[in-house]
Amino acid sequence: MAAKKTPEVVQEPEYTVEEFAANPSAVFGEAISPDIVTAALRVAGVKKTTKSAAKTIINKFRSKEVK
Repeated sequence: MAAKKTPEVVQEPEYTVEEFAANPSAVFGEAISPDIVTAALRVAGVKKTTKSAAKTIINKFRSKEVK
């Protein structure tokens, strides 16, 4: 009787706010200020996150209306 293989879930690595802010243009592929990266992730209350989640948080932060 052969054992069933379960597909392994590959988890995306997590990075700190400082790591994202250290080289934001290489990480996000566009000219973006380290200050924006730091502010967006801190406002969201994030200390460590994945690249895709950080990209979502930062894009949402950048599209907020300034009052």
